[in-house]
Amino acid sequence: MSTPIAIVQEFCDLMVQRDAEALRRFFTDDAVYQNCGMPATVGVTAILENLAGQFGMFPDSYEYVTKNIAGAGDVVLTERIDRIRTPSGVQGVPVMGTFVLRDGKIARWTDYWDTALPMKMMTGEEVSALLPSSY
Repeated sequence: MSTPIAIVQEFCDLMVQRDAEALRRFFTDDAVYQNCGMPATVGVTAILENLAGQFGMFPDSYEYVTKNIAGAGDVVLTERIDRIRTPSGVQGVPVMGTFVLRDGKIARWTDYWDTALPMKMMTGEEVSALLPSSY
């Protein structure tokens, strides 16, 4: 049996494939996904539609790079760099994520990040001073 950390890491690693349907097995039917500052997406089908939309926005580069991962019981915290292609090349958005598992599947996934940062990247704004120095 996989540990919650291993399950979340496998999920994050699969993002590079940009195949929402391949992620279905990771979610409970009633899962909730939310980027803080945006409305929650409820239910596995709605979550997969949300992810498919994100993949469509970045069709040639979409990847989660885990910098740190920790867990206690069924709660897993990730510090990630979510990589997207911008006009100036592939750049990373720093993200903190919380995953709550139930019966080995993601029941709640909440990401915390600066929602204005990707737009700044997409318009070519210099953002290096806005990123953690270790990235």
